[in-house]
Amino acid sequence: MKPKRHEEHEGHDRWLISYADFITLLFAFFVVMYATSTNNIEKQKSFEKSVRANLNLGLSSGGAGSHSDSLKEAVSELNRPIEGFPKSQDPRELEEYIEKELDGKLTPAVKNQAIAGIRHDFMGLRITLAASAFFPAGSAKLIRESLPALDRMADILKQTNRRIVIEGHTDDQPFVGKNGETNWELASNRATSVIRYLIKIHQLDPKRMAAISYADQKPLVENADPESRAKNRRIEVLLVNEGG
Repeated sequence: MKPKRHEEHEGHDRWLISYADFITLLFAFFVVMYATSTNNIEKQKSFEKSVRANLNLGLSSGGAGSHSDSLKEAVSELNRPIEGFPKSQDPRELEEYIEKELDGKLTPAVKNQAIAGIRHDFMGLRITLAASAFFPAGSAKLIRESLPALDRMADILKQTNRRIVIEGHTDDQPFVGKNGETNWELASNRATSVIRYLIKIHQLDPKRMAAISYADQKPLVENADPESRAKNRRIEVLLVNEGG
């Protein structure tokens, strides 16, 4: 008879290899943690100066303590939670909230010049922008001085996930551009310029946005005189009702 072969036993010490790898990784982890936690006074000072420069904080002569207090106040302000956009569908509550936000973000002079009104209809909440404050006559290029108002508007739009429709409106005066554009193209290009700015500069979700041109077909008032025509030349920011 052939002698029976003894089955080879598996090594029970293989776990030591995995254990050694684990210990090595753990050691490396703590080395990195220690290195990143080591204070670097020069880097801290550089960081503080950078924050001050970007936040326009004045450098006081009160010593390190006052510098630290100013920095803490600035960081605290940055971390202040933004008041949530009302979830209520009550038109008056929404209008009051937008009005309050604009009052807090715009000077009275800028608000009176740029914001023509706030109202609510069956489609949603409308913020009316005076076209003359944002565009030169017959142009769809945004005026540089109007950008702060758009920036403050973007701050509000970021607080809600509602769909946003930007509507372009003109008066009833005939318009012919260099390439034969009419009021339809002018209103469309203006609405698109606003959308492009909100998306490019403020990273609003393009899927939420839409641009519509109404030309002179939806006037707020009768085009009877220069003042009434100025009211009709506008951009309307429509926050569509939820579920709409």
